[in-house]
Amino acid sequence: MASLSLSLKSAIGFSGNVASGLHYTPCGKFVVFPLGSVVVLRSLSSKKQFFLDAGIDKKVSCVAISNDGSFLATGHETPAAFKAEIVVWDLKKAMEDYSNDVALSEECVLHVLSQHHKRVQALDFSCDAQYLTSLGGQDDNDIVVWNVSSGEAICGSPASSDFSYCIKWLNKRNDRFVTCGNFHVRVWQVCTSTPKLHPIDVSMGSIRRKCICIFSS
Repeated sequence: MASLSLSLKSAIGFSGNVASGLHYTPCGKFVVFPLGSVVVLRSLSSKKQFFLDAGIDKKVSCVAISNDGSFLATGHETPAAFKAEIVVWDLKKAMEDYSNDVALSEECVLHVLSQHHKRVQALDFSCDAQYLTSLGGQDDNDIVVWNVSSGEAICGSPASSDFSYCIKWLNKRNDRFVTCGNFHVRVWQVCTSTPKLHPIDVSMGSIRRKCICIFSS
């Protein structure tokens, strides 16, 4: 019996169990959201969809877009204790391919990065899109700072003695970002020449909270 090959043409709704998974592109013309192991690029005007598939059969666990709209990063998770991938995409090319009806999403992949075990919890680009930070899940809980152009890991550190949920660069500095999690908030100074990460714990006094998200104005 001949095997049947199916291709995904459209999707209704989005995978809402991914925290902060729905993003508008900075140009305001598209929304980006995860759907299983792929990412959907959907036009707000035509409602047409373009699927970004890196050939990684692992669920997308987090999504980030650079401030200038040049790059998209997706983190994945694996059910076994193996390395979980991060895919860095050329988002501008993906939007151009969409406009030209060219469905070659693998040509939009810039880097496939592997450092974290089992799950990538959160991702964020620096304000100038020079760096990407990644935060591992509960079985990892490490921070890695990546060079976006080369795909090389610059430096890393354990995020905290307790589980961390979120990571966010400051809006106007490419040398500082913030993490938060179970009963802690930390500000990190990035020294790329050393290279090292230097954490400063935010004093929360008697407040005991599980911090699960960060916003930088």
